[in-house]
Amino acid sequence: MRRVFSGTAILILVGFLAGLSAHLLFQRWTAPPSESQGYAVTFVPLPPPSPKPVEIPVIAARDVEKIRALAGSRARIQGRVFRVGHSAKSNTYFLNFGPSRAAFTGVIFASAVELFEKGKLPPKGLEGRELEVTGEIKDHPKYGVEMVLEDPSQVTVLK
Repeated sequence: MRRVFSGTAILILVGFLAGLSAHLLFQRWTAPPSESQGYAVTFVPLPPPSPKPVEIPVIAARDVEKIRALAGSRARIQGRVFRVGHSAKSNTYFLNFGPSRAAFTGVIFASAVELFEKGKLPPKGLEGRELEVTGEIKDHPKYGVEMVLEDPSQVTVLK
């Protein structure tokens, strides 16, 4: 009976010593670093995944009601420029895609005219051309459905 007791005592003593040594090693490894050693660690989260580009719908310029339904959002409008109007007072160009005021209109303000001329797209030269314009649709209470064209990259000449 003494042998069983001494064997158990030895096992308990070995377990205690193993636990004590593990505890001492853990304290040594996790001790706060002194000022001369140690490294600052910073956490930088990954950027959120970029959303898939949404396909901008293409609408014919003659479908004014469909264009009006997209007011406030981006769209691509395709059609033939019926007439290019010019306001000498404000130096603004109006690309009318139909004969009436109710038709879709692309507006090029004076601040962007120089960009169009430098980009080899003078507004007067767009009359009668088949275009695709991209931008935000606005439903102006006085002037109707329009798109402000601020950069030549918004205009693609199709024919």
